[in-house]
Amino acid sequence: MKLLFAAALLICPVAVSAQTSEDANKPSDKPVKEKKTCRSLTATGSFMATRVCNTAAAWRQFDGITADGAQQTRDAYRMTSAGTLNTKR
Repeated sequence: MKLLFAAALLICPVAVSAQTSEDANKPSDKPVKEKKTCRSLTATGSFMATRVCNTAAAWRQFDGITADGAQQTRDAYRMTSAGTLNTKR
């Protein structure tokens, strides 16, 4: 009887560990939420900042658009003030 009880105790943890490993590999039903970060943005001509919260991917896109706009402004300034279009006669 003691041998049967000892064998049952040895088999029990193996069955439990096999069951939990299957549950750990299942994909969860809920999608993973991305962490949002917030920034304070101040519009040109205003002293009131607005708090805007976005994901990291959205901030990268926002920064890229902002950098492109700044580069276009610098390029336009160079073309009109630096002499490529504004040549002296």
